Amino acid sequence: MRKLFRLRGLLRRPESGQSLAEFALIAPIFFLLVFGMVDLSRAFQSYTTIQESARSGARYAVTGRIDCTGVAIQSRDACIRKTVADRVAALTNPTSTTVSYRSWGYPAYADPPVQNNAGVQCDAVEIEVHYTYEPMTPIFSKLIGTVGMAAKERLVNEPFGPCS
Repeated sequence: MRKLFRLRGLLRRPESGQSLAEFALIAPIFFLLVFGMVDLSRAFQSYTTIQESARSGARYAVTGRIDCTGVAIQSRDACIRKTVADRVAALTNPTSTTVSYRSWGYPAYADPPVQNNAGVQCDAVEIEVHYTYEPMTPIFSKLIGTVGMAAKERLVNEPFGPCS
């Protein structure tokens, strides 16, 4: 009977190296998925941030105001850009954003729009924000490089004067 138990012990082999080998095979895939989800989440957060900044810039533009804090020269252009800059400050690299805007004249709203002009009362104004997203994970940085994102918001200026 003792010999039988000894034979069973000999037939069993230690498995301590097997789990290490399995981990070594699965770990890179697991970490690639985890960091991929993190980078995808950051990209989505960046897009929603620039979309919100375009919306905020357009909402400020339609008021026709030229009084904002934090700019040296009070102008509508500077205030629109400051409003957008305040919103994109939460991004990883806020300096890689560009802001442009244009307007279409009331009542026809015909093309071509007037570039870098927020228009007058009743004109349509569109704020466009571009951002260059860079993935955090080095492997994704090498694979896809940078990703250009753009967000637009178009609104009609409030009638802060008579519409002509």
